[in-house]
Amino acid sequence: MKTYIFRRLLLTIPVIFGITVITFLVMHLSPGKPTDVLTDMNQKITTEAKQRLVTLYGLDKPFYVQYGMWLKRLAKFDFGKSFKDDRPVIKKIAERLPVTLLLNFCSIILIFALAIPIGVFSAVKKDTLFDKITTVTVFLGFSIPTFWLAILLMILFGVQLGWLPISGFRSINFDELTIIGKLLDILRHLVLPVLISAFTGLAGLSRYTKSSMLEVLHQDYIRTARAKGLPENTVIFKHALKNALIPVVTIVGLTLPDLIGGSFIFETIFAWPGMGRLGYEAIMSRDYPVIMCVGTIVAILTLLGNLLADIAYAYVDPRIRYK
Repeated sequence: MKTYIFRRLLLTIPVIFGITVITFLVMHLSPGKPTDVLTDMNQKITTEAKQRLVTLYGLDKPFYVQYGMWLKRLAKFDFGKSFKDDRPVIKKIAERLPVTLLLNFCSIILIFALAIPIGVFSAVKKDTLFDKITTVTVFLGFSIPTFWLAILLMILFGVQLGWLPISGFRSINFDELTIIGKLLDILRHLVLPVLISAFTGLAGLSRYTKSSMLEVLHQDYIRTARAKGLPENTVIFKHALKNALIPVVTIVGLTLPDLIGGSFIFETIFAWPGMGRLGYEAIMSRDYPVIMCVGTIVAILTLLGNLLADIAYAYVDPRIRYK
């Protein structure tokens, strides 16, 4: 296993290198330059001033030279400064990271807390009314565009009923509230983003759990346990569920990139000040250093998430061995 992990870690180096090259190339192939955002809205800026900005940011150099300069900074763990406000990129990431972690941790907890019981009971009560209702709900979860559902819920609960805030992380008068008031204010702002971000994941994981549970319930050892006269709850929750959750455990590792990368769509719709919205704003303003930083972090976490999923699968299922 140690040899397998070491080889996988070595293989991540060229993969990350390839991802950064492609990301850097796509950014430079896209129309426009970062300086256009700074100069196009100001008619007083001359052509010479625009060219000086291009030279200042090194955008007049060939693609491979710019990429080499970025790699040198990366070797020193320096992601550069934002073209938009000249602030260090790592500081901007550090400001947005806690808010994104909060949102995605809540979403993942909600997904696992609801999806696994729904999947288990759907398998145990196959073809019953409960199973049919959950099946229809899952199909809706897969088919309904989440951004459309988010807008509908914002109109219903935020505009018409006025129960929940529809944007931001906290209210304008947040600093004037008590500690309990601040906590409740943050929780109210979390409700809609968490529900929307968990909706699709809940649908997928519940079906995944149901499929795994159905496969386990048809195994010989489950029939043997029932033949021994064990209570049905013992058969389901002690013998079947433990083995049915083996494939589900691997999904935990694959959720790692989502914790940091956040969601571009959800955070943008709800004006949530997290990593996803930062990445969206960087793309729209062609802020190359921020785009590269976010893309590199998500790429590394995706590869590590895949590795953790493989390790977890081998750990919980002794039949799996990696060489």
